[in-house]
Amino acid sequence: MLTVLGAYSWVNIRFLLEGAWVTILVSVCSIVLSYIFGVILGIVRYVKIKYLSAIVGFIIDIIRNLPLILIIFFTYFGLPHLGFKPDPIWASVIAWRSLKQRWLLKLFEQESRRFRLVKWKGPGPMA
Repeated sequence: MLTVLGAYSWVNIRFLLEGAWVTILVSVCSIVLSYIFGVILGIVRYVKIKYLSAIVGFIIDIIRNLPLILIIFFTYFGLPHLGFKPDPIWASVIAWRSLKQRWLLKLFEQESRRFRLVKWKGPGPMA
């Protein structure tokens, strides 16, 4: 019979540490990639390149409205049918990157709108 202390054997702790390592790897990779792609796509939206900005906006709106579980299923099960077979860890990185990227793009879009609304005043009179 398995006891509470028996659950913390070295075999189980080794699996827990492997899972923690995979979690850290997926988190760090998805955060870094989401910032890179989010800033690039945010700049494209801010600069307002005619067709490219519209395409990026369309993709952002589609990704923003999809639930995360659907994105995870698409990256793990759908991408191999398109000819791209990522490792399960990288499939989760792609899914989490798209989730975090849509948050970052929304933030970048709101801040760029607020930045445009600021009225710049010249320096005041010298006293």
